Amino acid sequence: MGIKWIISDIDGCLSSEASVAWDMEAFLEFARRVREANAGRGALAPMTLCTGRPQPYVELLMKLLDVRAPAIAENGAVFYSLTGNRARYAPGVSEEKLLGMRTVRAFIETEVLPSFPDAILQFGKEAQVSIFSENVEVFGTIQERIEAYLRERGGPELLINASHLYLNCSLKGVNKGRALEMLQAELGVSREQTAGIGDTVGDLPLRRAVGFFACPANAHEEIKAVADYIAPRPQIEGVLDILARPECRRA
Repeated sequence: MGIKWIISDIDGCLSSEASVAWDMEAFLEFARRVREANAGRGALAPMTLCTGRPQPYVELLMKLLDVRAPAIAENGAVFYSLTGNRARYAPGVSEEKLLGMRTVRAFIETEVLPSFPDAILQFGKEAQVSIFSENVEVFGTIQERIEAYLRERGGPELLINASHLYLNCSLKGVNKGRALEMLQAELGVSREQTAGIGDTVGDLPLRRAVGFFACPANAHEEIKAVADYIAPRPQIEGVLDILARPECRRA
């Protein structure tokens, strides 16, 4: 049938989660290939993005890569399209849940993070809370305190899991896979016509929503176990290897 769209995670795939400079040489080659594909030239299928990052971060990358389909941000909670500069919430994100998430964020910021000076709240998110730390051993204790708060005081049902350097608190039932299924319906493409690239457990719902799924060499073991292809190199070098696969050719 052939692939009509590729959807890729960002952190751990196109770049490191650490606060370091991107591999510019590799990114320029990646951008060249993707811009050509998104303009309808060459053999590669067009690409969009699916990430836990907030909308402004995604908007910048979409402009650099000439992404013409909507992208998915905040782990499936937000859609953003360059056409009309339009951001919208995914189904399942209600005003009540947003208010609850803001309360959870305030609790984390005022009552949890002061005990963990190496942990930093990520700014810019509306429907998800993410905590960054290079000392990932603290995530277990932070998660326990958030879960205890929710048991005692109530709040939205959350799914809490870690990527490489982030602890992510997401609305339960709102994820990359469900968002992609909605996007596939809008674009008129099937699961079998979609390829996905991811690297952490937050990408497992993405795996289930695509016909071909690949990951770079630095992916979590849970992701490698379900991938159709594991690149021999990490991050963007691995993604470049994946894009050269016949499974990513335009239908």
